[in-house]
Amino acid sequence: MATQAQAIAKNKEQKQVEASKSIDALAEYGGFSFVENIIDGFSNLNPKRKARRNIFLNDEQWENERKNLTNRLKVWLEILKSEKDITAMRDIAKDKSTKAEEVLNTNILKALKTTEELERSYRSVALFYKNTESDKVKNVTILNADLDQVKDLDNTLFIDYVSNELKQNFDRLDLRNNYGIVAVPGYLGSNAVLDKWSKIAHENKAVLVTDFQDLETPDDVVDIFFNANHTGADIHKANTLMTCNWLLGRKKEDAVGEESDLFVPPSTALAGKIYSTLMSQVVAGKKFGGINEVESVRFDLKKSEISELEKMGLVPMVNEYSKVMAFSAKTLFNGDNLGLQTYSVVRVFDHITKVLFDFLNRKAFENWTTRTEADLRSQIVKFLDGIQGPSKLIERFKVVKIEQDPNQKDRVLLDIHITPYFPAKSFVIQLDGHKGDGPENAIWNSEYVQQN
Repeated sequence: MATQAQAIAKNKEQKQVEASKSIDALAEYGGFSFVENIIDGFSNLNPKRKARRNIFLNDEQWENERKNLTNRLKVWLEILKSEKDITAMRDIAKDKSTKAEEVLNTNILKALKTTEELERSYRSVALFYKNTESDKVKNVTILNADLDQVKDLDNTLFIDYVSNELKQNFDRLDLRNNYGIVAVPGYLGSNAVLDKWSKIAHENKAVLVTDFQDLETPDDVVDIFFNANHTGADIHKANTLMTCNWLLGRKKEDAVGEESDLFVPPSTALAGKIYSTLMSQVVAGKKFGGINEVESVRFDLKKSEISELEKMGLVPMVNEYSKVMAFSAKTLFNGDNLGLQTYSVVRVFDHITKVLFDFLNRKAFENWTTRTEADLRSQIVKFLDGIQGPSKLIERFKVVKIEQDPNQKDRVLLDIHITPYFPAKSFVIQLDGHKGDGPENAIWNSEYVQQN
């Protein structure tokens, strides 16, 4: 055993001497630093830096760097052992570099294609947080599911889970923890699936924000959306927003041969913006509709195309004024009620209803007296007065009656008229002109009317 240990020690010492001689042989070329400047990572093996060298050779966190350096040295040894002239060795190195780069680019392209849906999902969620403009977003629940699970009406496990989550926070006496927005990124497909989700949102007084298909032209969107018949006069349609014209998530990587840019569904970005915006203000237009950290959209839109998409009930994303913005306040409801066609109005009425439910639940089983009636009226007026006026939720209100039902004594009737704010969408410009001393003595009159 002693003889074997001595032999190992002697062999180790001999290798150190040989290494020292090799380093000395480099002295006339600049020493060890000459090799350090040529080979990346070789400085970690400098014998004069023993502590750094030992860490590099033995520490687990440097394992990948050790493998990379080993491969790099193998290439150098292979080139040098070829014993060819400098020009030939340079050509060999270039050829190896080109082949390695081709393999790397091929593998990167495969990785990008394989993880495309995953990347789209993560970028979509990231846009939600970026558009909330909050350091810490409160009261948010994120569920991990494939779009096929969301659309599966045969196995409704995921749909039922979301429905129960919403219901257990809405079907309560205390409504402080109820949900207000349900964002489902991507296209839900058939009306059966879309109506299922719309009804869940409507029953729990939340808005569903989702997307139409990712298509290449506005004409395709118009044609396919028209044939899909997603709009309707059903009341649950009033709680559904559907965006179109997907957002640029990442430009294509030309270096690896990627053929197209990565586009992400706009619904989560819009939901984030809705989350951070005053409820009575729609997230639309130059001032309030801007989407954060998005450079472009799938296709450019002319004004007439924006108008057509908006009239159909979609929320188009538009790239104008050097920014990307939503340009519609529409829901999928197309009945006669303008309020139900405008999602800010729907959200405000749902919010007021939930607040009144919560308040009245706390008043349940109190004896109905004139004092109870006066107290109830004063508190409701105080609440509505607090959300009335510019930069608030409603324009005005009127409490018509709060009285006991004469036919059913345990029931109280509340009749409140509320006037919400509506977003300005169209502007009519009228210009009048005349020539002469006055309109009565004019040589000619002209009237110009233009709707924007």
